Amino acid sequence: MSAAKAALQCLLLCLVPLALVRSQACSEKPWEVVHRKLATKTPYRHVYRDREAASTIAFDGCRVSKIWGLFRHGTRNPSEKVIEAMNNDLVGIRDDILHHGKLCQKELDLFKSWTPSLVPEQEKLLVAEGADEMVHIGRRFRQRYGRSLPARYEQKDFYFKFTKTERAENSAKNFSLGLFDRIENIHFPEALSKDPVLRFYKLCERWKVNIKHNPEAVREVDRFYNSKLMKDVVGKISKKVGTYVDSDSIYLMYQTCAFETAWTKRHVSPWCLLFDKSSVKVLEFGEDLEYYWIDGYGHELTYKQACAAFRDLFQRFDEDLEPFTFYFTHSGTLLKAMAFLGLYKDDFVLTHKDFDRRRQWRVSEIDAFASNLVFTKFECSNGTHVMLTHQERPAWIPGCPRNQSLCDYTTFRQIFNDKIENCAFEPMCSLNVPKNDEFR
Repeated sequence: MSAAKAALQCLLLCLVPLALVRSQACSEKPWEVVHRKLATKTPYRHVYRDREAASTIAFDGCRVSKIWGLFRHGTRNPSEKVIEAMNNDLVGIRDDILHHGKLCQKELDLFKSWTPSLVPEQEKLLVAEGADEMVHIGRRFRQRYGRSLPARYEQKDFYFKFTKTERAENSAKNFSLGLFDRIENIHFPEALSKDPVLRFYKLCERWKVNIKHNPEAVREVDRFYNSKLMKDVVGKISKKVGTYVDSDSIYLMYQTCAFETAWTKRHVSPWCLLFDKSSVKVLEFGEDLEYYWIDGYGHELTYKQACAAFRDLFQRFDEDLEPFTFYFTHSGTLLKAMAFLGLYKDDFVLTHKDFDRRRQWRVSEIDAFASNLVFTKFECSNGTHVMLTHQERPAWIPGCPRNQSLCDYTTFRQIFNDKIENCAFEPMCSLNVPKNDEFR
């Protein structure tokens, strides 16, 4: 063998281990890994299940008399802070992956073609997928209620309102497009950023200071992010990236995976490729824990203040007002409303130790983009009744008889009577109220 051939053979043999290192097995199917596990950034198509949805809203001997619905806006862009992190931090991590990452070639190619797509000025805008979510919900709403709803918009029949945000406004308009199958000249009251019904918590100073902006209120979340479970995820993801990444960076990747998954039905975000089923479950639990303590059952004040919204429900159901009410709002409103109603409440307080426990409180399921809670009041031959749907599926109202779609309206009123009658919003939200057991 010539010296030249020997040298070439040696070079090829030396390169084989490098090639094997780069030729990693591809990850699990990313769409299966993240399906219904993207917390509040889960797209509505992941949670809407046609086979479980109410096919029609009709009962023998009953007519629909009132509707009151809370709708979270559709899929949106991230906040300015997240967009800036995508444009800076993620670009650096992408470069680390391309130089050192332990991924298969197909996955590396996806990262090679990935670039940030947003600028800060696009923060929180409703995206095309979000508009589409709301149009289709409106169309299905029309199909289910049929002749119970007037075919055309008239101000005497419908009350639409949204918060002072582009995403809520355009969600309302796209829902109405689906509902009426045309652009209607709808009257919208003045939109408020601190709406006492649609965004009551913006007016609750005590909640903002003592809970939302108080690190002590989310100590369980901090404990979880410092747990062995999270440290194992950090080690696993760092190995794939090829260099150490901290938990904040991993959370940014999870958010990017979620947004880029939600934006389109056809595209798989390369950032989802870094997660397997176990690591996504860990991150999902961290989100569930945070929303439990900030927007859910963690502190009594959080959900008690939602009486402001349900006082409006009973007022609109009991008084001679527009029969069909549609509100377009935000995640914080929907979650507090669910906790006020007692929905998805486990028989234990959720803590950092409960990762392996079965739980009802899963924000990926209950608070996806475009989530909705709709109450329908019926006048029936045997009295007045009410029905609740969540994500377009019939839902049990705690306190009402189980396994029945309709709840007697008098029973429904009695369940919440004390909470509504004693809804002293301003005193409860005053900073002058001494802390009691808010931080158990």
